[in-house]
Amino acid sequence: MAAAAHIRLAAADEVPRLADIELAAAALFPDTDLPALLRLVSTPEPVLAAAQREARLWVAERDGELAGFALASRNGECAYLDEMDVHPDHGRRGIGRALVGAVQGWARAGGSHSLNLTTFAHLPWNAPFYASLGFRQLRDDELCPLLADALAAQRAAGLRQRVAMRQVL
Repeated sequence: MAAAAHIRLAAADEVPRLADIELAAAALFPDTDLPALLRLVSTPEPVLAAAQREARLWVAERDGELAGFALASRNGECAYLDEMDVHPDHGRRGIGRALVGAVQGWARAGGSHSLNLTTFAHLPWNAPFYASLGFRQLRDDELCPLLADALAAQRAAGLRQRVAMRQVL
């Protein structure tokens, strides 16, 4: 039986390997949701390196290899799950749930009142997954400026059926 994933803060030397996880996860999305060009784009390494130095980047390690990661940020009393990816080879084993749990713990410990994210509304491993963890889809009139801007930028990049979600901590 395979070991459960171990969730921990990322080490600096692991940052360059996270793009491979993100791109492998992006390959799961239908072309209608994630345009082909966006399948080739990952979070810039300097962004991940800064998050690693600031202790807001977690990795999931399973069977001696990196299986996923989560990137978070904070603005005032709100925390944000900016990116979360699990390599398809390690999917459906609770790794995403464990990564979100690490971010929730970080957000609570830092005094955040909520954890926010944007995701696809209709894909089972997106909004329905987050709803199972206690996140609620936000109406347009509930969006803070950061979430409204994020959704607008995602739509401008060609992403469709995107929604913002929040969990009160």
